[in-house]
Amino acid sequence: MFKKILPHIIAVITFIAISLAFFSPQLQGKVIRQGDIVQNKAMANEQRTFQKELGEAILWTNAMFGGMPTYQISTVNQGNLLKKLGKFMHLGFKRPAGIFIMGMLCFYILMMSLKVNPWIAIVGAVAFGLTTNNYVLFEAGHNTKIISIMFIPLIAAGIINAFNKKYVLGGLLFALGVGLNISANHVQMSYYFFLTLLIFGIAQLIIDARAGKLAEFLKSAGILIVAGLIGIGANASNLLVTNEYSKETMRGKPILEISDTGEAKSSSEVEGLDWNYAMRWSNGTLDLFSTFIPRVAGGSSGENLGRESATYKKLRQRGARLGDSVPVPLYWGDLYSTAGAPYFGAAIVFLFILGLLVVKGAVKWWLGLGVLLTMMISMGKNLSWFNFFLFENLPLFNKFRTPNSVLSVTAALVPILAMLALVVINQSAEDRKNLLRSLYIATGISAGIALFFALLGSSMFDFAGANDANLAQLGYDVDAVIADRKSTMQNDAFRSAGIVLLAAALLWAYLSNRIKFIWVLAGIGLVTLVDLWTVNRRYIAKEDFVTQRNYDNAFNPRPVDQQIKSLEKNRGAYRIMDVTADPYNSAFASYFHNTVGGYHPAKLQRIQDVIERHLSSNFNQQVLDMLNTKYFIVNGQNAPQVQQNPGALGNAWFIDTIKTVTSANAEIDALNNFRPRTTAIVHQEYSDYLSGFDPNGQGTIGLNIDEYRPDYLIYNSNSGSEQLAVFSEIWYGPDKGWNAYIDGEKVEHIRVNYLLRALRIPAGQHEIEFRFEPSSFYTGKTVSLISSLLILLGLLGFVAFFLPKNIKQLQTVQEKKTTPVSNKVEKAKALKTKRKKRK
Repeated sequence: MFKKILPHIIAVITFIAISLAFFSPQLQGKVIRQGDIVQNKAMANEQRTFQKELGEAILWTNAMFGGMPTYQISTVNQGNLLKKLGKFMHLGFKRPAGIFIMGMLCFYILMMSLKVNPWIAIVGAVAFGLTTNNYVLFEAGHNTKIISIMFIPLIAAGIINAFNKKYVLGGLLFALGVGLNISANHVQMSYYFFLTLLIFGIAQLIIDARAGKLAEFLKSAGILIVAGLIGIGANASNLLVTNEYSKETMRGKPILEISDTGEAKSSSEVEGLDWNYAMRWSNGTLDLFSTFIPRVAGGSSGENLGRESATYKKLRQRGARLGDSVPVPLYWGDLYSTAGAPYFGAAIVFLFILGLLVVKGAVKWWLGLGVLLTMMISMGKNLSWFNFFLFENLPLFNKFRTPNSVLSVTAALVPILAMLALVVINQSAEDRKNLLRSLYIATGISAGIALFFALLGSSMFDFAGANDANLAQLGYDVDAVIADRKSTMQNDAFRSAGIVLLAAALLWAYLSNRIKFIWVLAGIGLVTLVDLWTVNRRYIAKEDFVTQRNYDNAFNPRPVDQQIKSLEKNRGAYRIMDVTADPYNSAFASYFHNTVGGYHPAKLQRIQDVIERHLSSNFNQQVLDMLNTKYFIVNGQNAPQVQQNPGALGNAWFIDTIKTVTSANAEIDALNNFRPRTTAIVHQEYSDYLSGFDPNGQGTIGLNIDEYRPDYLIYNSNSGSEQLAVFSEIWYGPDKGWNAYIDGEKVEHIRVNYLLRALRIPAGQHEIEFRFEPSSFYTGKTVSLISSLLILLGLLGFVAFFLPKNIKQLQTVQEKKTTPVSNKVEKAKALKTKRKKRK
């Protein structure tokens, strides 16, 4: 038993050791400052503060863009019990090390499902975990994407087991993998991976149909469909609200109409994303080769170069004070910029190509065509004939942007086939001649590509980047930068060629009966580890980690923030506009205040429309006033300064004039010239609500600041006659969660001024409540609880039933192995006794 589980113990220890060694500053309590995580912490501060205080989910925040649901700021996971199991798979280690340990463990489980030798499986898991693409994502703060990718092997393990007639285990692993993958809340990665699974399904169907096993295919497919639905159901609390929310964002149906002249009238002109917006981050052909040669296109937009680089020397000549290295904008591919190369490892890519030649079966077709598909998708607009067809015809495809990100899925597929190639080589008892021929072909292709760039690359390309015109203004010498681009391409190309030839030499020596396979595996494993480790260190160095105190200092309030805080009782009474940075691409101010701006890639369409038409170029003061923009933070002579806006209208007010318009276009256009203090612009769809009503604007209404919380607002009103109150709160509806109550009784409310709420309030003193109570969340929470509970109970049942059975089978095998030996001993004793008696 111990000998059987020993490789698995070594595997886990290896994963822990490698992850902790790479992220060793984590053991000292240090953290890395990730750009997107810093933004997220700022945008979610109000939400998390109230959640900690109240001990319950806060589904709305007023911190950004006047107000928005929190669904895509922090993942909604209420009811989903799988999240705790996902954390358990970190094996007790916090992120980042815990994430990569978990990913390697999932890949190892997949390898076991494919019946791969444990030692090969360890090499594959390490190659998957150390893929440079994952480390570049982590440095940028794309944690949800990484976590989503780390669970992909678990989904694949479920599929493999199901089609190998291990229906219970396959179904459970598939449900668990799908549940955990989607719970990471990066549905784009889940979507792309499931596109590749269609290839596997078709390939397996063809193979089973030819073998007369169609009934077995249908049984496996049926189990996987049910298991997948349960896995999806475990995330219903997040998926239902996200689906509801997406319809109100730029990905939803357009609100405004396009004019006859074709002039853009809306932030969304199609149901989904605009083609040009969605395809902005599209790989070029050269970018794809970065998966094999890290800096073939320059690497990153801030590649650290040492003292021997042309740029370093040129800057020193100009008198610049430099350390041992200098960040240089080396990247010159088709993307606008990039944080690093999506490098998979030269030996792994070489083995993948070899796998295409020697591996058989549906898994090979899935992985080979899956890699081809994802690479084609990653090219976006640079392969428009293909991707535009998918964009127009494939369901949900037009909801996603940055097609280059699909290479994260590619990075999960490549090492699987690479390891299967090693399995075939290891089991090559008789077919070595054909394997040698395949080895020569794979080596010729891989080394040939690398040597092409090493020997001819500098004369085949111009090495000009899209942003080179700005380099001089940044202090760089363009010629020196181009010289460094050439040299790094050549150096890394020679590097990849050397790695390929070394790996090929090891395989050749084994197939020629010169060395044992264990030396092949050790050599390739060590080369891959050193290769990926050193490239990863280009993007994440130990020096990038800072103390927790240093990290928290990024959120220290500025003097202007402290000044505003001293003037206000709490953040619910006002909003600010911070123009010291791009107000619509920075969430820093949202950490301290409720803001009109912020940062989020999925803003509500109505606020985006108003930003584009009334706030981004020229501030429309009426719009800022109605959004209760009480303060501006502006650049002063020496430091940011606060400017107070006396026209801010507060949290709510009564109006005396109703202006009815017939279209959404007229509604937003009317914001150009109106008095928000006295006038409400109302779409004709609410005519019945206002029928026979004539407000006079007399009376008072205000927010109860003492009981402010972002998802539950209480107002007190007092008027001598029925009035129409306008609230400086963003409209999100109808029927998407915001409910209005007057003295505890639920009443209807409407939209005014294109993006605000309004309510008819009877004469007298009344308590007005707005509660955010999305029914989709409560329904989803119940479904999540039931579905995740089914998965966990299934896993517990499997362990309780099958584990003892497997142990008993192992014991039986051991007894059979030891019985002949025991018999021989007994016979020897009996013979010895007989001889003694004769004497």
